[in-house]
Amino acid sequence: MLSFQTTFLQHPWLYLWLGEKVGMEGIRAICSSGHREFGIKTITPCNIQWGCGIALFGRLFLIDSGLIGPNDYIDNLRIIYSFWRTLFEGYMRQGKPAVMDSGYVLQVLDQDVIEGLVKDVEPLDDPELRAKVGQFNSLAQLMGFLDHYDCRLGLGDTGPYEVGDKLILVRDCFVNEKAFPWTFVVGDLPFSYSLVLTYDKKKMMRDRKSGKLKMFSIYNTGTLFCDPPDYEDQALLDVAIYMRDEDFPNGKSTRIPLSELDIHIQKLEGAVERMYRYLAMKPKFDKILEGNWVYVAASLPYVRAHDLEAEAISMGFWDMDLRSMEYLLKGYAKAGEVQRAATAGLGAPPPQLPGFRCRGTKLGRYEINR
Repeated sequence: MLSFQTTFLQHPWLYLWLGEKVGMEGIRAICSSGHREFGIKTITPCNIQWGCGIALFGRLFLIDSGLIGPNDYIDNLRIIYSFWRTLFEGYMRQGKPAVMDSGYVLQVLDQDVIEGLVKDVEPLDDPELRAKVGQFNSLAQLMGFLDHYDCRLGLGDTGPYEVGDKLILVRDCFVNEKAFPWTFVVGDLPFSYSLVLTYDKKKMMRDRKSGKLKMFSIYNTGTLFCDPPDYEDQALLDVAIYMRDEDFPNGKSTRIPLSELDIHIQKLEGAVERMYRYLAMKPKFDKILEGNWVYVAASLPYVRAHDLEAEAISMGFWDMDLRSMEYLLKGYAKAGEVQRAATAGLGAPPPQLPGFRCRGTKLGRYEINR
């Protein structure tokens, strides 16, 4: 709640300042790097779609806790919505504002980039190698969660993309955000690991027709929902794994041969253990403040895309407004009640369920597939 309130109260100035620096076309171009590169935060929906969404949640929390009225901070609201809409015009390949509008498919990377990535995948016919890739996949996602205080800003899937008889997901795990003060705990992990995962399209079509596969959808958080839950492994054919040392516009993605996975698994296991110890020893209030930084950092990709991170920090990007701390102290006692009320009031559609198909957020209706 603290971070959401902080973003709503403080980041409208950031959006205005960024607009003055790069113009409207510059804001639209923020996500252009995500069409050509992966392992960067301008491709992940949590950082793009929810960077501004966090601010809107903050307004809900402030209103439902009685700290502001519905007519307060209207200028902040206008700025947030204007920035968000402009940003989205350059994000999804389909030009849609949300994955619900495109059949729960999140295609961001250009098709020629995907076709190039598929050329580098390695088959998983060997059961031992498949198990090792599964272990790496689990550890990389876990570390992305832990480094971002157990939230989805640390990872995200895009896709499914299509190349021939294969469906492709690109999964980015941000295991070492070097802007966070606890980066020293993580050690020498790269900024991100990425997995290019290919699936048997014909098998998935057969299983969908027979009813064995009920759902394989990407939600707005960049989360893959499968029914049955273990279906991803059943249809998995090949994989390529990459690492990147720095976020865009710096660094580049380097492929890791699967024969060299052992050393990266060892590094991840060590980092996960250190991060658990670090979190366990932290006082509760310190965790609140550090968790606040994680969500505030959702706006980092906006300034990084134009190499303005250092300038934004010098202007107070990480600073906490006194109003935010005041509202934290006043609203902390009823945080659980406020959060439930605010979330219930969103009215967001659910993930695509078996037998239902979203007809778009503009219509707000669902139809039953017979």
